Amino acid sequence: MPDAADLPDIPVFEDPDAPLRGHPDPEMNRFVREMREFGGAILDLGEAARALCDRAVADTEPYFTRRGARRVQDAWRRSPAVRSLALLPAIHAALFAAYGRRSFPFQTLNFREGSQQELHSDMIHFSSLPERFMCGVWIALEDIEPGSGPLTWYPGSHRMDPLTMRGAGVNSPTPQVADYGRHFVPRFLERVTRSGLAAQELVIPKGHAFVWAANLAHGGAAITRPGATRRSLVVHCYFDAGLYFTPMTSDEEGGRLTLRLPPDIRAGGWRWPRRDGRRVKVSLRTLLSAVRREAANRPHLF
Repeated sequence: MPDAADLPDIPVFEDPDAPLRGHPDPEMNRFVREMREFGGAILDLGEAARALCDRAVADTEPYFTRRGARRVQDAWRRSPAVRSLALLPAIHAALFAAYGRRSFPFQTLNFREGSQQELHSDMIHFSSLPERFMCGVWIALEDIEPGSGPLTWYPGSHRMDPLTMRGAGVNSPTPQVADYGRHFVPRFLERVTRSGLAAQELVIPKGHAFVWAANLAHGGAAITRPGATRRSLVVHCYFDAGLYFTPMTSDEEGGRLTLRLPPDIRAGGWRWPRRDGRRVKVSLRTLLSAVRREAANRPHLF
């Protein structure tokens, strides 16, 4: 792992004062420029990835026959195809160009239908110090069509100030998960509406990926074609040498952070949170949760 002093404190594309170094691959240059301008950009993952998409669908389809299953978390633990998609070199080369740190995937989510998820920013679910070293990668496992509940996003919203739980009106040093729906969701929607930014729906072919910045406003559009599928894979990534935490149950203004031990899909085990290159202590509860998660070694259905 490189020395923390040699790593950027701000993702390259998020730093307006950082020059965007030219890359031999024009597509890589386009990707980084679009990340800076819009907070999201599309990658064509190629024919090999499209074959993996078919295998990932076959591996995960049985989960969705179970009553009430709307998404499968961490199917990479049982599906080699999902794991291979999460680790695709093309994705992580692009992330390195945009962020200036090496990325590692820590979570996968498989969907069969559109999520219709409320508008949100991932920074309330997964965050880091230094800030913004987290991203989402949304991979189309089939051609995504209008009416199927495509991912909705707001270009440029990554430049808005991050909304914390206290900022959303939760005046407690120990915010609860229920406070997210009561306070954060309506306040975040209000902010985005006031911004005047326009929404876009992501309608892309199979084997293409959409990468979004940690603070990008996004959600799931309504399904207007009953029975339509929107098979997709979300890969959440952190970056080397960070302090990883969950803002939803943290008091960021008060300095109390709910630390995370995120799994490292590539290396196995988990990544220990670090500050200034040194390991940070985590609670026994956090450690035991990570141990139980690794011991179970199975996907979760929601």
